[in-house]
Amino acid sequence: MWLTVVLLTMAEAYFDNKLKGASVNLQRKQKTFEAFERLPEEFTSEDVMRCFHLGSNASARKKVTRLYRDHLIEKVEDSKKALFRKTGAQML
Repeated sequence: MWLTVVLLTMAEAYFDNKLKGASVNLQRKQKTFEAFERLPEEFTSEDVMRCFHLGSNASARKKVTRLYRDHLIEKVEDSKKALFRKTGAQML
């Protein structure tokens, strides 16, 4: 009997934490959407730092890598400096 109560309590705590985590992730996603919308059509990693409020160039490069991997941006080939362009794909 006590084992059933313990398992039910653990299950409730698990699902409560899962719901709490989902709401936190949703808020972060909204910030990402807003920051991506603030980026100009063509941008550099400095623009990413400014729009996403990142503290270092390494963080901006990682964000660019993730956006590139998700096919949301592409590299502009004829540029000497790392210049990127939005692809027009919708962020989900």
